[in-house]
Amino acid sequence: MSPIEDAGEFNLIRRLAAISSSSTRFPVITGIGDDAAVYQPKSGMVQVITTDALIEGYHFDFDFYRMDQIGYKAMAVNLSDIAAMNARPVLATMALGLPGSFSMEDLDALYDGLTSAASRYGVQIVGGDTTRSPVLMLSVTVIGEAGKHDLVHRNGAGPGDHICVTGNLGDAAAGLDLLRSHTKPETLGDKVWDVLTTRHLMPVPRLDLVQEWAKKGVRPSALIDISDGLTNEVHHICAASGCGAVLWESKLPVSPELFAGAPKSRTPVDYALNGGDDYELLFTAPCGVLTQMAPDSYTTIGVVTETDVLIHRTDGILEELKAEGHDHFRAE
Repeated sequence: MSPIEDAGEFNLIRRLAAISSSSTRFPVITGIGDDAAVYQPKSGMVQVITTDALIEGYHFDFDFYRMDQIGYKAMAVNLSDIAAMNARPVLATMALGLPGSFSMEDLDALYDGLTSAASRYGVQIVGGDTTRSPVLMLSVTVIGEAGKHDLVHRNGAGPGDHICVTGNLGDAAAGLDLLRSHTKPETLGDKVWDVLTTRHLMPVPRLDLVQEWAKKGVRPSALIDISDGLTNEVHHICAASGCGAVLWESKLPVSPELFAGAPKSRTPVDYALNGGDDYELLFTAPCGVLTQMAPDSYTTIGVVTETDVLIHRTDGILEELKAEGHDHFRAE
């Protein structure tokens, strides 16, 4: 037998995609291999569907998560996948695995978080399933919609395009490390603590940018959300688009809070490159498109090239940029 951890997460996804790709009966535009699946129910419009699961002990820990924060995040990470397709979320369902020790008050708080995130972004929860489970498990499915020509996939990047990110990178992973190490807030200051830990506990899906781009009639050439670390996501876009990239370390958007509060085990730059859980957007676009976007809504961190994925370090060295972000099946 072949252990899953020997294959790694992305080889596992490719294997499952190969097994499940035989059926083409339904008008599927995009299947396994992007942030969400896309199908066309009627001419001119497409629907986008995504599912993510959160499992106690792996994705969250009751030592530092409140029940409402778990519910909020379970919804938010799915909404981020819809944003990563340049689409608008509409409906959601969820499957809950609940331990027998779970109280009605726990369930109320969990649903408060789920519905808070859903209502904030205009999403209606329309059903789901509950079952008994040895640990708390949440699987949320979100359906979104977009005009057929408004969708953005991972495979549209071309040489000469700029590589851009929204927001700051690395805060969420540093926040998680602070929570896991039981660091006391007063050792960092309340602002630093709040910024870093909140970015992990309650990420914000960047649907605001999707709305802004729609109003201006612009869209990126390739798009993905940053859930497993910037380096992984850059490699995903390059693999899908058949291109390379050069990132500039000096351009990475790192918050003052990360510089002030990052655990000493990792550098702020490492958190920004490989931390994950940011749920910001990574996108590529030609210069003409970027000039139509609000200049304060993104940071240009590199350029798309023909081949190789490289990083230009602040000391002048140009080296290979390895995909060292989060992998669900990498052996610890």
